[in-house]
Amino acid sequence: MRPFKATGAANVLDTVHTESIGRTHDPFSNLGRALTPGIVNSKDVLAVVVSYNGLEQTRQGVDALRGQVGLIHIVDNGSDKESLAVLESLEREPGITVERLGDNKGLGYALNRGVQRARETGCTWLLTMDQDSVVDRSLMDAYRKAVQQNPTSVSLAPQITTNSRKKDAVGGVVSSAITSGNLVRVSIFDEVGLYDEGFFVDRIDFDFCLRLRRAGYVVHRVPAALMRHQLGHPVELPQVVRKYYARHSPIRSYYMYRNYMYLAERYLFKFPGFIVKLGLSQMLLLLLIGFLDPSPLASYRAIARGMWDYALRRDGPYVEHAG
Repeated sequence: MRPFKATGAANVLDTVHTESIGRTHDPFSNLGRALTPGIVNSKDVLAVVVSYNGLEQTRQGVDALRGQVGLIHIVDNGSDKESLAVLESLEREPGITVERLGDNKGLGYALNRGVQRARETGCTWLLTMDQDSVVDRSLMDAYRKAVQQNPTSVSLAPQITTNSRKKDAVGGVVSSAITSGNLVRVSIFDEVGLYDEGFFVDRIDFDFCLRLRRAGYVVHRVPAALMRHQLGHPVELPQVVRKYYARHSPIRSYYMYRNYMYLAERYLFKFPGFIVKLGLSQMLLLLLIGFLDPSPLASYRAIARGMWDYALRRDGPYVEHAG
C-alpha cells in the first residue's frame, strides 16, 4: 500500500502531518506538548462546514452558527449546480467563505482545509460541522462555560439529539465523539496530526479521538451543548434497534468496515475495550442489515469489498474495479 500523505492543507502546515493507516511505526511517541490554557472567545472560533449536495440543509446549519463563531468556512466536495447556487448566496454574506474543491476529496481532506483556514486567520478553536447537523443557539455559550471550568480542555463534543430522543445524555469524559459539533483547540493538531485523509469518510472521528487519548488528552461531552443530528437515513424502528442499526448506502458500509479494520490494526493493543466493543457492534449491524436493509446483498458485497481492499492495503476513495 502506498504511504498516505495529507495533501492540500498539510502542504502549508509543514510541522503537522497525518500518519498513513497502512504504516506500522508509531509517529506520536516523541511529540512534545505545548498547551496554553484559555477560554473560548467566539471571535477566535472558525467553524468549518463540509458540504456535498446539501441544498437547503447546508443553509440551515450555517444559519444556526451565525453569531456564535467568528468565521464560517464552507468546504464543498464537488456539489451539483443546485447546491452550489445555495453556497454562492451564502458566500455573499459577511463572515462566510466558500472553498470549492471541484470533486469529492473526502471528509478528512475537507476538514484539513478547515484547519489550514483556522491557522491562516489566527483562530485558536475549530468547530467541525457536517452539513446535516444543526446546533442549538446556545451551543458556544455552553462550550465557553465548559472551558472556563476546565481551561486545559482540547476537545469538546455536544449532546446529540434527534427528532425523537436525546442520544447522548451523559456528560463528562467520553471515549469518542462524532466529528460534527466537535470543538477542537487548533494547537492540538501540532501534536496529534491532521485528520486522516486515507479513511476518506467513516471512522475519521474515532481515529482522531483515539489519537487524542493516545497523547494523554480526553474528549469532554458538554450536556448543555445541544446539536440535532441524524445518523444515516431516517427509518422507523424501535428505539432499541435504532441503537445498533442505522441505514446507510452500500458504499458507506464499505468505508465503515474497511476503516474499522485499520482502526483495529492501529489501536487494538492500546485501546482493546474500545476496539472490541466497536467490533461487536459491527457484527450485530452485519446481522441486522440482512433483515432491515432494502438492498442487503449490495451492502454485503460492499462490505466484502471493503475487507478485501483492507487486505490489499488500499485506502482513500472507493474505486470500481472491472470484473
